[in-house]
Amino acid sequence: MDILLVIAIVLILNLVLIAFAIIDIMQRSNVKYLSKTGWIILMAFVLFGSAIYLLVGRGEDGAAT
Repeated sequence: MDILLVIAIVLILNLVLIAFAIIDIMQRSNVKYLSKTGWIILMAFVLFGSAIYLLVGRGEDGAAT
């Protein structure tokens, strides 16, 4: 039963990251390395593809942070 709990937590975490990353992609004017559609496809087929996007794929927005 413990392994099922771990798998469930990982999947829920992945879904939360995907939702956050898709919102981020839609708000940005540009992204790095792939098109917006490419990043969304990567997130759909690669476990933690959203984490890859958040680490390397975010483009410059020009907004002061």
